[in-house]
Parts: sequence; C-alpha cells; structure tokens
Amino acid sequence: MSTRSAAVRDPDYSRGVAEDLDETLRLAESIRGWLTRDEGEALFEAAKACTGRGVIVEIGSWRGKSTVCLARGSQAGAEIPVYSIDRHVPGRFEKFERNIRRAGVADLVRPIRSRSQDAADEFREPVELLFVDGAHDEALVREDFEKWVPKVVEGGIIAFHDTTWHAGPRKVVGEKLYRSRSFTDVRFVKASTTMARKVAQNTLADRARARVQLARKTAFWLVTVPAQKARHRLPEPLRQFGRRAIGLGGSR
Repeated sequence: MSTRSAAVRDPDYSRGVAEDLDETLRLAESIRGWLTRDEGEALFEAAKACTGRGVIVEIGSWRGKSTVCLARGSQAGAEIPVYSIDRHVPGRFEKFERNIRRAGVADLVRPIRSRSQDAADEFREPVELLFVDGAHDEALVREDFEKWVPKVVEGGIIAFHDTTWHAGPRKVVGEKLYRSRSFTDVRFVKASTTMARKVAQNTLADRARARVQLARKTAFWLVTVPAQKARHRLPEPLRQFGRRAIGLGGSR
C-alpha cells in the first residue's frame, strides 16, 4: 500500500486536508482577484481529486488567486503540475511569483507567458483539469473552448469562470456545457463558475440536471445583475455589505 493510500484512511490526514483548505482560502483571500470562497474551494477539491491521467491547466492567472487554490489542492492530492497560462506582463508577473512562493507551491506551478490560444498550438500534455478565466470576448472564449477542451481526458473536469455577468463566457457555456451531450455533472458554483465532467455521451438525466443548474445560474444572474450595475456608485462599506449578503466574500 502506498504512503498516500495509507494516509487517506487516517483521520488525521483528513483533518490535515481540511485545515489545508482553510489555510488555502485564507491565502487566496489575501490576493486581489475575482474568485469567491465557494469557487476557490471547488477548484481546490477538483485539483485534489486529480489522479495523474493529465496535468492541470489554468488559463488566466492575474496575481495567482486561483493558481494558489489549484496548486494547493494538487499538493493535497497527487501533486499534479499546474500550468498557468497568462501574458504575465512585467510587474504583474513578479506579484504572481511572490504570491505563488508565499503559498508554498512554486515547485508545482509552471508559468507559460503567452496568449492561451497560441499556447494551445504547442501544448502536448493531456489535461485532467482545465480552468478557463482568460479573455471574455465571445470569439476568444469559443477559441479557448475549441482548442483546449479536446485536450481534456475523458472523465476530466472543465471549469469556466465569469459565466454569470459576462456575456461571452455565459453564451459559450450555455451552449457548450449546459446544453451539451458531452458533459455530465454540470453545475454552477456561486458566483460565476460553471464546472462539468467530460464524457463520451451523457444521459437524458444528465441533461435534465444540467438544465436545472442553468436555471439556478440564470436566477442568480437576474437577481444580482442590478447590484452589479450599481456597485460602482455605492460607498465601499455598502459594496462590502452587499457582497457578503449574497455570499461573494470580500472586496475585489
């Protein structure tokens, strides 16, 4: 039995992973970005569940908020490399590197300084977990989908960020994930992430569940979009209160 397998049966190991998740979310909250606690936890758990059939790819990193959640999840699991694809412009890249080092995951993170669409042409590794948070223009989101999703192994996880208030990602996932026959376990993670598992063919029940999740996401969008439009006109204390009231955590 491997050390990892033995540890999984140890209650102390489970407590350690829970504590690591809490610490991961605290670290993530200290980094500027647009990820909620629910989304950070979902990325952590998805990365922890990866088995090594492929690598983890993140499209769009900014200062490393989501990178930390993915890499620390991987660290708690099978220690799968995380490829972080971003233009990583000077100045911002140094902040990204500093946050990755502070989180203790620099050895797992492989930055690729490139447009995601260009990087896809040269990327040869199979992918077990794909997180897309790059350009939000609909044409570029579609290009990311068309170039990267075929690299995901069957049973792998696809996650798209900003699928609530941004029209490009919202339209693409509505068509390609929620209404697809190629994904199961489609779900909405508040406030703006859509996740799904790639399969050869889903079932009618899978498609029905996906439509329920789409309805849930649409309802959340309709309720929150007026607040999103008005948020810049509100004093900061009211903005913070509003975000906490709908479960979005601290400031961006």
